Amino acid sequence: MKKSEKQIFEILSTFIIKAKINLEKMKINTLVITTLLMFLSNSVALGQENKMQKIRILSGEWEIENYVNENNEWKNIGSTKSIIELVYDGTFISEKSKFLTNYGEIHMTTFIGFDSKQGKFKLTAMDKEYGLMDVYLGTWLDNELIFDNLESDLPVKLEDGNEMHFRLSYKEISENSFTHLVEGTTDKGKSWFVFSRSLFKRKS
Repeated sequence: MKKSEKQIFEILSTFIIKAKINLEKMKINTLVITTLLMFLSNSVALGQENKMQKIRILSGEWEIENYVNENNEWKNIGSTKSIIELVYDGTFISEKSKFLTNYGEIHMTTFIGFDSKQGKFKLTAMDKEYGLMDVYLGTWLDNELIFDNLESDLPVKLEDGNEMHFRLSYKEISENSFTHLVEGTTDKGKSWFVFSRSLFKRKS
């Protein structure tokens, strides 16, 4: 073999050997990355599972006692019904409820889940009467699940020029009852006023 041919052969051999080594490294790196991604995915799923476990107690059929505030006293204005179900193997819960308020009947469909990217609960609410869809972010505090749309959605513009945001609270949660409170604010959460208070009692 001539000297120039030998040099070319050595260069090609070295290139092939390095290529094989790099390929093996790529395979190892791919395996490591895949393992890490699987671990992270499982960790996120487990975290989401733990968070949702707290509120799955809400699933079931409920009777709602609706109250309005008159002269600083709560007055019962009638009973309605609610059905809360687990969706996608408990990844979300869906709620279909009819509420009675000072402003009339409100038929509402709500979905609640835990957003692992934001580390917060997320709620979407749609109502029949006004045709609105709102997005809320929430946290779990002392056996209460509290949502507001101060940062997660656009405010409702009122006729007087003010803007209104809402807060939805699930309070005093137990296996057989909980309280649902709807509040509003026109000063971006500095003060809140009550729209409605509803007591849920389990039927099944």
